[in-house]
Formats: sequence, C-alpha cells, structure tokens
Amino acid sequence: MSKTELMDIGEHCSYCGQIDFLPFKCSCKGVFCLQHRQPDQHSCPKLELKGTKTAEQKLRDSIDTSHLPSSKTLFPDRSNFNPELSLKTTDTVPTSIETQSSKSTNALTKLKKLFEKSRPKKANATKAIVELSKLKSTAKGDLRIPQSERIYVWCQVLGCKGRDENERYPLFVSRAWPLGRALDSMATHLNLTNVNNRTKDDSEKLFLYRQQNDSGGGAEFVKMSTSERCNVIKDGTTVFIVRGLL
Repeated sequence: MSKTELMDIGEHCSYCGQIDFLPFKCSCKGVFCLQHRQPDQHSCPKLELKGTKTAEQKLRDSIDTSHLPSSKTLFPDRSNFNPELSLKTTDTVPTSIETQSSKSTNALTKLKKLFEKSRPKKANATKAIVELSKLKSTAKGDLRIPQSERIYVWCQVLGCKGRDENERYPLFVSRAWPLGRALDSMATHLNLTNVNNRTKDDSEKLFLYRQQNDSGGGAEFVKMSTSERCNVIKDGTTVFIVRGLL
C-alpha cells in the first residue's frame, strides 16, 4: 500500500488538522482525533446547549432506572377485566336529595293509608264503652302508674323491621308524663330499639304521631312534640310510633 493510499484511510481532525486512522464523529457533525474526541476537548457547540439543562433534568439523568420494572407491570390491563364487574363498579347511582325525598314521600303515603284504615268508624255509645273496656283489660304499661292517672291508647308501629304495620298494640301511660317519656315507655313495652338519646340521625330516631280530623272531615296526621304532656291524648286514641322523621 502506498503512502497516498494509507493517507486516504484516515481523516483529518476538525480541530487540530492531524490525520487519525480511527476518527471519532461528534454529534456536532465534526470529525476528531483521539486527543480531541470529547466535546469539551474541541469546544463543541453542543456542549453549551447541554449545559443549559435544569437541575431537575440533571438529577433525572443521574438516576439509573435500568433495573426498575416497566410501568406496564404496575398497572393491570383493563381489557382483561370482567365486563360485568366493570359495569357494576362504574354504573353506581349515588344517593341524591331527590332519592331521600322520594323515600320520605313513600313513607308519608304509607302512613296516610294506615290512618285511613285505622280511622274510627262512627259507633254507638255502647260499642265505644265495650271497645274501651277491652283496651283497658289488655293494655300494657308501667304498673306503678295509679289507675286514676292512666291514659289508654292504641299504638301502631311504622318503619320498624319485623313489625306488622296494621297491628294495634294496647298500651297505657301517665297523663302527668311528657310525651317524650311516654314514647320511651311505649318503645320499651313494645321491645323497640330506641336510640333517641344516643344519635342525631333523624332516620334512626322514633317519633310519635296521632290522628287529627281536618276541616273537611278527613283525617290527617300530626307529629307530637315530646315536650307536651300526655293529657293532650284521650282514652282510646290511636297513636303511631314511626322510625324516621317524615
């Protein structure tokens, strides 16, 4: 091989002009010898751009992530999910104010129907006396209440699981008691769970309602205030213990 042919094998360094048989090509498109192959050795213009990296980028570049698992292994493939399960979990309907209002309306309608069913029919005096006598003979209550202080009522329970809403329970309370105490006593004798003094959730509390005739001759219901006295109730009155405020 001639000297000229030998010279054609290598290339001249773009920085010093020296021929090199194993030249290095830089990203700046220049060709450099062994002594000037590093960017900082030939004042590479790309070096200034690289130097503008932010501290965050430098930190990212310094972290070796080659040993970490692929991000695909950290997240399941949704295409493999059970379609039925996906449907169940995404189509959940949240409880709204309208839903709660609908529940209250349904309970209200049911209570009205109960009032209609239990609305006393006109009866002669003899039948009324017999009915009251039957109520007094079967009523349950606090036996410490004197006979002369007792008020006898029929009681129906609404909104409590396991209770027949059409069944009437004979009970008696003291006319001197506030209605709140009467409610507690009736709940005890009917074995109803009473959390009125332990919760602020009206849907769990027990409330007392009674029938009242309106101006048109029909029956309506009224929530009774627990601060009132039981003497507002007459013997033979039907009262309703309702779980949840209507």
